[in-house]
Amino acid sequence: MYTLKYFDILKQNAALRETNKDIKPYRIKVLSNITCNQLKEVLSFVLYTEHVNPVITFGNYDNIIQESFQSAGEDMVVVQYDLVNILDKYATFVESFDEQELNAVQETIQSEVDLILTNLAGVPSLVWNTFSSKGVHSNALLSPKCKKLEASLNEYLQSRPNTNLNVLDINDVIAEVGVKAAYDFKMYFLSKTLYTIDFWKAYSMSLLPLVLRNSGKARKAIIFDCDNTLWKGILGEDGEAGIDMSPQTKIGKIFNKVQQIAVWLSRQGILVGLCSKNNPADVDRVLENHDEMVLRKDDIVSLRINWEDKASNLCSIAAELNIGLDSLVFVDDSSFEINLIREQLPMVHCLQVPEAIHDYPGALLKTISRYFYLTGSSADLEKKDQYKVQALRNELKNKFSSIDDYLASIELEITVVMNDSANIGRIAELTQKTNQFNLTTKRYTEAQVEAFMKTEGTTVFSVSVRDKFGDSGLTAVCVVEFDGVAIVDTFLMSCRVMGRNIEKALMDVVMREAAHRGCAKVIAKYVRSQKNESIHEFYDDMGFKCIQSENDVKVYEIATRTYVYNNLRYININN
Repeated sequence: MYTLKYFDILKQNAALRETNKDIKPYRIKVLSNITCNQLKEVLSFVLYTEHVNPVITFGNYDNIIQESFQSAGEDMVVVQYDLVNILDKYATFVESFDEQELNAVQETIQSEVDLILTNLAGVPSLVWNTFSSKGVHSNALLSPKCKKLEASLNEYLQSRPNTNLNVLDINDVIAEVGVKAAYDFKMYFLSKTLYTIDFWKAYSMSLLPLVLRNSGKARKAIIFDCDNTLWKGILGEDGEAGIDMSPQTKIGKIFNKVQQIAVWLSRQGILVGLCSKNNPADVDRVLENHDEMVLRKDDIVSLRINWEDKASNLCSIAAELNIGLDSLVFVDDSSFEINLIREQLPMVHCLQVPEAIHDYPGALLKTISRYFYLTGSSADLEKKDQYKVQALRNELKNKFSSIDDYLASIELEITVVMNDSANIGRIAELTQKTNQFNLTTKRYTEAQVEAFMKTEGTTVFSVSVRDKFGDSGLTAVCVVEFDGVAIVDTFLMSCRVMGRNIEKALMDVVMREAAHRGCAKVIAKYVRSQKNESIHEFYDDMGFKCIQSENDVKVYEIATRTYVYNNLRYININN
């Protein structure tokens, strides 16, 4: 993308727009005090290539406050309130301001920030670019007034309590491009077009992970090759003593850092796997015994160490983890293997180890920042161990002749709570990540989940699951509007607890609550997606009647008095 000219992006967008036309639109509105129309095509290109269908619109130039009143229905609003143009409105050069004048400017901007944030509080996702003084005045040995103003405004912005606010550090984007390459002051003075195409390319890539998260397309797992990927050398030829990942050698320290990054990812809840053509026993010995190995078996959730083709192995890993292939990032040094995956599994994002090996850690970190959304939540931090425990469940499952006997043996227990604000972050995360058991595939941000909980008559059910193997945490969500009839807005469950009939127990809870509130019937929808086909008969199985079917949407209803409760004897329900 970085090598493409703007004209090339325009040409490719025409074809990509057609390819993505059947995908649900993701609506983005940009509010700005500078001209940034070039962002539309650049950001569209970045999102099209990740199978997102953006609809990008702009508010009127330098009319942010008024436009912030008119942003209902957007999935995301981006605020570019640039300090360069703010200060240009004052006839006096900022460095000549006295303290009183500078404080007055700061207070004015802060009051505008508060008003805009209030107006945009209902937007699912709000991105506000930090204030930057890079284009105003710079002196490395002094602290110019514009820099003090920048720091104060950004501190104020970061302190705002809005749950939908995402602050994007624009100085990081400028640093990636370079100050001279980021700004176009000739065009700024002609038309207020402050930034270059190169800047908007880097900026669009910075927005990418948030959009992917909000649209349920963030990656979940990273799979590494071994030879010349986790260590320098070929294990089968050089032996354990001949491979290098030592922090004491020039080359080894690079691979050592890559392993440190992999361990960090594992501890952040990203699933780490290995896929390598090697003898399994050889790799096992390195993982368990090599003194300089940082990445250990405990950090890894899935291994495919064999001589089969890597495309088949990646499919096997995805099936084992119960995630889509489009949730994988694959890292390998071989052009042959990378091209094989790109051709056979184009939905897998591939990173080839750079020929200039010193660029490898940086390239890996850049890939991580773009395709993974690291929340640091307790649920994510426990994910690795939960996948390992799942392997124990599967092992036990094979010993029973019936699924009911197996489920009865694992001492299943669920805890259902309603409108628990402490769970808002995890609930939003589940709506953004869950694909396979998600009956409507609606994506919600924390601000939207909070709004549901505050809306009279709407209840957010959250379900935590545990068994004798351990605690799976909050893994199922249902959002229901109770108003004479009960309308199921969202019904989803993490793939980690599929196969335990948790969904049936949750439906019993929802139906009892509907009857308790005097609802005569319950209405629900199934919206088919590429990934939820396996549950297309869920409501049919629960006794609901399909009353409308059009394209990929089915509408169901059931009278609360006719619902037949599952009353699963092997699931203990706490609510």
